[in-house]
Amino acid sequence: MSIEDKIDEAYEREGRDQKRKYIGASSVGGDCLAEQSFAFRGFPETPPSAKLKRIFKMGHVIEDIVVADLKKAEIDVFEVDGLTGRQFEYRSHGDHVQAHADGQMQYDGELRLLEIKSMNDRKWKECKKKGVRSSHPRYQSQMQMMMAMSGIGSCVFVAYNKNTSEYLSEIVTYDEFEASAILDRIERVMRGDAPKITKNIDDWRCRGCFQRGSCWLGERPKVSTCRSCLSGTAKEMGGWYCNQHEQDVEDDYVCDDFNFWEPRDG
Repeated sequence: MSIEDKIDEAYEREGRDQKRKYIGASSVGGDCLAEQSFAFRGFPETPPSAKLKRIFKMGHVIEDIVVADLKKAEIDVFEVDGLTGRQFEYRSHGDHVQAHADGQMQYDGELRLLEIKSMNDRKWKECKKKGVRSSHPRYQSQMQMMMAMSGIGSCVFVAYNKNTSEYLSEIVTYDEFEASAILDRIERVMRGDAPKITKNIDDWRCRGCFQRGSCWLGERPKVSTCRSCLSGTAKEMGGWYCNQHEQDVEDDYVCDDFNFWEPRDG
């Protein structure tokens, strides 16, 4: 076995990350509501490849480099919450929705959120030409959600070019109309009112989706709970509600009347 194969095998032996029990701000800009619903309801994900795991890992390394460079430029950056000693975290909808910011920074006399992304040369140039709203709408939605949840009215977006080590920055301001549209999508996911983005398994948008197995191939959670049930609805103030039995339930409750949640056809 080659060294490359041994490294890949070591990554593939790693356990899967613990499933999130919330809707993350990084996912709210995705095109497919069914993908978000499957993840929120605890359906199994297709594990990322060894290569993709290393790409994610390098992204975290680059975040640390960017923060260090901002501090070198004598910009006041706070990468952890002074109250918790951990990453800045914001929650809403009874903890069903959560956001984690890369930091906060004091810039031009204002406190702003900080969001860092690393990009290849093609995507970086596209972002420089069009701006983050047009070139990377998913990142735009993530920042709008973080601003809505934190009450901080602007976010500094920093893009790092992985090919050339060039920087690009943009100040994104809170847009109430845009945030309202995102909140509407979140509430649809919580209700389970989530259609597939397409009727075709071979659609290009489905090829790299982590929920492809659950959506198209019938993969299901090993344990049947209210979270993954067709009758389960996430309550805005927290917890879950069973529409069939008309009562509040725990998300891990098991019922004889269980039916797996299914998305609507696109």
